[in-house]
This record gives sequence, C-alpha cells and structure tokens, in this order.
Amino acid sequence: MNGLKDFKEWFVNLNESSMDEIIYFYDENVFFKDPFNEFYGIDKLKKLFTHMFFIFKNPHFVFIDTIDNSEEIFLTWDFIFCYKKKIFKIHGSSHLKLNDKEKIIYHRDYWDVGEEILLKIPLIKSLYAFFQSKLSMSFN
Repeated sequence: MNGLKDFKEWFVNLNESSMDEIIYFYDENVFFKDPFNEFYGIDKLKKLFTHMFFIFKNPHFVFIDTIDNSEEIFLTWDFIFCYKKKIFKIHGSSHLKLNDKEKIIYHRDYWDVGEEILLKIPLIKSLYAFFQSKLSMSFN
C-alpha cells in the first residue's frame, strides 16, 4: 500500500474518476465482507464502490480513529450520503489486513444494520421500542 495516510486520503476523496487508483491499495484477490456483501476480487470491490455512487448522492467517509500495527489496520468511520433528499450517517468500522506487498487482502466492514438503517423506518422503530421496553433492564 502507498501508506495508510495515502489510503485514507484516497478513500475520503473517493469518486468515480479516482476509482482506478484502487489497484494501488487493494490486492487483486482481496476478500471483502460487510452486512450485505461477501466476495473475493478487486473487480467486484470496484463494482461495489461504483454502485455506491449510482444509488447515493455525495457518498463519502469521515475517518474517526485508526489503529495500525503494519500488518493490520482498524478504522472507525462515518459514512455520510444523501438518499431521496435526506441525509444519512452510518457509523461503522473496518478491519484491514495487508500482504507482504502492503496491499489490502482482507477488508471487513462492521456496522449495525438495525440501528443505522432499520430503526429509521417508523413501523420497525415502533416494534423495536416495544420489544426493547419488555426486554431491557431498568436500572432506575
């Protein structure tokens, strides 16, 4: 990898015209997993990122914290985007593993689909609140 600083800068500024620079950071056979996808291959990862620009308006990441030990990197971030004229923010994290050429061979994203997406749907939010009131401990 061209360095963590370069990767983060590329990712924060990722857009359709900078997509081809993915080869500087990811291995050809990278493994990727998030709550909706699981696959191997830089071409599929590139398609996933391209799809992100197709469905969302102004999608971008803001990095919050970084842990780096030269073989693995852990990042926390906010993913901000506009969908149907409403702005959304998803808080999550990424676990990255590097090969001996310092390219990413493993990219696993962690984020809570329920909290970040489903609870924004009124009916689901009401059902969740009902179950939460029944199942949560009260410390008052």
